[in-house]
Amino acid sequence: MGTSKVESSGDPVGQLLDLFLYAPIGLIARSADALPEIIALGRTRSSNARVVGQFALGATNAKAREAVADAEAHLSAFFRIVADSASPSKNARPTSAANQKGSTEASPAPKKPSPSKPSPKKPKKSVATVQNAISGYDDMTAAEILPRLGLLSAKQLAVVETYEQSQRARKTILNRIRQLKA
Repeated sequence: MGTSKVESSGDPVGQLLDLFLYAPIGLIARSADALPEIIALGRTRSSNARVVGQFALGATNAKAREAVADAEAHLSAFFRIVADSASPSKNARPTSAANQKGSTEASPAPKKPSPSKPSPKKPKKSVATVQNAISGYDDMTAAEILPRLGLLSAKQLAVVETYEQSQRARKTILNRIRQLKA
């Protein structure tokens, strides 16, 4: 009554009937019996996928938290360095506001360069004027000079600017002077 595999295997029409007619009918008949098993398998697979997804998400969150903590540590170290460079160093000589305003009080003599290191030639008039504006200017770093610039008069700022342009030409100091003049 039905064709067997052997009979339809050589016949192209029989093969088409098997594929498009008898296979779907067999699938429908079989699926009714296998439906509970297929549902249980789908539930198991989705449950497993959910557990794996939660594990992967947890691992990713832990890595993300670690990366954020690492970035925060780097940023705080960076800000600490910036804050330390902007504040006067511990070795800087304290100067009073009167000295920085150009008081006629005697300021401590600047350090003399050692004979083994030749110092660049500096105009004496500018050195004395810069030393009056900020005592120990030549021995100071830019980070030590920057906070003191805000305490100077316009004339003293001009003297410091001229001196800095002719000597070391530190951009941070020159930019800060331009900001204060504006």
